[in-house]
Amino acid sequence: METLRKIWKVIEHHRYTVVAPVVGGLIWLAAVGCTPLTVSPLDEAKRVNASQLSIEFKSWEARQTIVAAKFEAAGEDLTRQAEANEAFKQTLLTLASGSVADWSGLVQLLVGGGLLGVIGDNVRKNGVIGGLKRNKT
Repeated sequence: METLRKIWKVIEHHRYTVVAPVVGGLIWLAAVGCTPLTVSPLDEAKRVNASQLSIEFKSWEARQTIVAAKFEAAGEDLTRQAEANEAFKQTLLTLASGSVADWSGLVQLLVGGGLLGVIGDNVRKNGVIGGLKRNKT
């Protein structure tokens, strides 16, 4: 229990240095790991990606005109999601490294976040120290 208190004290002391890289990692995961999904027109309890949607469409296209209309709507939904996802990825990648998502982009994002956290911690600590000095007199 004492060890946890010591760890928490260090985290509290360097809060921005710890939080900024964690937030950067979460942003990186969101940019690289999001696969657009939509509801399957054949089984509304199931969510499908673009290739699965295409397979279902080809198997039912000849038999049901109504299902074909649902596939068209789902395809448009996937296209909109993919375009929004790609725009989001490109914005994050431009901010991170100006290149494709790779480990160096993640490292750059985490180190940059860490450096911003260090700067934030230093500004906060200088404010606390300055406040203590002002209140001493």
